Amino acid sequence: KALLFLCAGSVMHAMAGELDMQKMGGLKKYMPVTYWTMLIASLSISGIPGLAGFFSKDEILFRAYAAGGVGRFVWVLGTVAALLTAFYSFRLIFVTFHGEFRGTEEQRHHLHESPKVMTIPLILLCVGAVASGWVGIPPILGGAEHFAHFLEPVVGLPHAEEVTHAEEWMTMGLSVAVALAGIIVAAVFYLKNPSIPRSLAERFPFLYRLLWNKYYVDELYDLIVVRPALGVANNIIVKFTDGAIIEGIVNGVPAFIGWLGAQMRKVQDGVVEHYASIMAVGVFLLLAIGMIFLI
Repeated sequence: KALLFLCAGSVMHAMAGELDMQKMGGLKKYMPVTYWTMLIASLSISGIPGLAGFFSKDEILFRAYAAGGVGRFVWVLGTVAALLTAFYSFRLIFVTFHGEFRGTEEQRHHLHESPKVMTIPLILLCVGAVASGWVGIPPILGGAEHFAHFLEPVVGLPHAEEVTHAEEWMTMGLSVAVALAGIIVAAVFYLKNPSIPRSLAERFPFLYRLLWNKYYVDELYDLIVVRPALGVANNIIVKFTDGAIIEGIVNGVPAFIGWLGAQMRKVQDGVVEHYASIMAVGVFLLLAIGMIFLI
């Protein structure tokens, strides 16, 4: 996935910041390093045998299946997710790198492979996407799970239900089959017959809008979380902080000093008897305090 993120950044760099895949297409000939590394990353995350993603995905699905009970339900969800992952990964590949370029002429003139400071990390991560899975080859493929046993004292290995080799081969074969199915469907939709997605969108407009708007999760989040939080911030926190605390301090301190000065002015009335009385009271207080400490 890290490789896919960096490849996406490489494409954005070539497209001068453009994010819409519908305005791309045909980038394969302009960006060969980015294309091949992103293709290998997509094959890996789809779970094609021999690549790192295959070993991790197969192990996750197999462990879920072997756990039994709720694990079987998790295995079904994981298998469906594997199908969708392969489909959207290769939708990305086909729409972005194949077909005709759909951007502007200005963007076309800007197209180029990313500099080495970007492509070298892509190549290094690509090596990991190919080879890193071989440290965890499952026993059914002749591996000894050295890495899993190395981590066992720290994380432990959960107890799983006994499953047959046939069931393990079944889960592995099914995960590969759904990955290939996702890739083939994406190829049919976006390479062989690009009119299919448009016809499906016209035939099922509600479903198309639902998917296009990402199930309206952003709008729902804005309604439930963002707006109430902003309301609290604006109407309570900001008004209380600015109005009661900050403005209270800024305006309150001068007001208090002004009030205190007004009270002090009442004492300075120019009457000698009042001054003498205050002095007498002061002397009395000093004597009283002195006597208390002496006693």
